[in-house]
Amino acid sequence: MVRHLARYVVIGALLSVPLSISAHHGTGISYDLTVAPVTAKGTVTEFRWWNPHASIFIDIKNDKGAVEHWAIEGNSPYNWARLGFNRQTLKAGDEITIVFYKSKVKDAKAGVIAKAILPDGKEVLRFQRDQPAANGNGVN
Repeated sequence: MVRHLARYVVIGALLSVPLSISAHHGTGISYDLTVAPVTAKGTVTEFRWWNPHASIFIDIKNDKGAVEHWAIEGNSPYNWARLGFNRQTLKAGDEITIVFYKSKVKDAKAGVIAKAILPDGKEVLRFQRDQPAANGNGVN
């Protein structure tokens, strides 16, 4: 009986490995890290501190003055917590400058954060570099 139970545990563990491997993705697949990031001022509408990535929802005025609603993906809460950030780092209503790389999907109002800058100049929530990567995957 114990041998059969051990066999099922091993088989279950082996079957779960491909699922966890296929669930991970590279940032360069979704976002264009080969061009200069966008720098914009905006108002945070929501800061979601959840797995697998925290998200910043922000209203940014375009060059015509119309407000656009952007969704910006960030690092995992675990990694940002290790750097001293938490769910209170940003709040709805905060005016910030955000540096981010746009989505590869044409006209999508989505991106991945390089960093956020608070009104006092403090940089928070760093995730990507400030300059594009030569090979497009975030690593030179």
